Amino acid sequence: MTVLRGSALAIALLGTACVVDDVSVARQDIIAGHPSDPGQFPATGMIVIGDALICTATLIAPDVALTAAHCLGDPVFGTYGFTLDTDGADGTDNVVQATVWHQHPGYDDRVDEFLDLAVRNDLGVLLLDQPILDVMPEKIALPSDGDLTPPGAQLSVVGYGRVVWHTGNLALKRDAQVVVDRSESHEFSTTAVDPQPCNGDSGGPLFAETPKGRRIVGLVSRAVGSSQMCDTGAIITRVSPYGDWIYLASHDHNTGGCNAGGGGASLPFGLLGVAIALRRRRRGAR
Repeated sequence: MTVLRGSALAIALLGTACVVDDVSVARQDIIAGHPSDPGQFPATGMIVIGDALICTATLIAPDVALTAAHCLGDPVFGTYGFTLDTDGADGTDNVVQATVWHQHPGYDDRVDEFLDLAVRNDLGVLLLDQPILDVMPEKIALPSDGDLTPPGAQLSVVGYGRVVWHTGNLALKRDAQVVVDRSESHEFSTTAVDPQPCNGDSGGPLFAETPKGRRIVGLVSRAVGSSQMCDTGAIITRVSPYGDWIYLASHDHNTGGCNAGGGGASLPFGLLGVAIALRRRRRGAR
């Protein structure tokens, strides 16, 4: 998450919905988190330009990474890349370039008007030029999974960046357990006690454990309030209301950055069950 117009966890890359103003803003990491075990969250990585950390993102298909909308815009220099490198202190390895990305068309970047829970539609997808085949993509939560984020629920959050709000190290993958504070239809917030997300965790996934396995239930969006010390809790974009859009955007390989439409190749693994069910239903109707 990044800082703009007084919000501690606001827009890192965007002056407007599709223009990047500055990617040199200081970024931080999960407060009171710890380095992730290499095998624990293998599909979560970082979006970079060159060796510079931009945001956190997670593979939901071999060539599709899910992140926050405010992480994606038209870079002033360079091109987006995605890497599963867990430590950027010595540079980033195995970066896969991405020339197509999509912000949700309803994304609202008026940060000062959204310091509390709202419908901001802060999510986007990055389509990689080449698939990453050596890790299993994560699945997203769907409405059929029920409410996985009631107040008091404990979730795992994963992100990259600095460890302390005012100073820190280079990109290092970390994770922590956070607790849901309040929950509404399109967003929920985490409690204002450590651990909690901070700058640099934008787009980072929050996971819930279900009887069917782990699911991405949310993406780090911004802070609650305007503190720059990451001590007020975070606002999280709920994933399940956006399943249809994620499916369409993941298939749209047209260039243009802010478009999302038809056509394409990769089906997000989180929606695979929906596609199979629809296919079986159609066959049964014949």
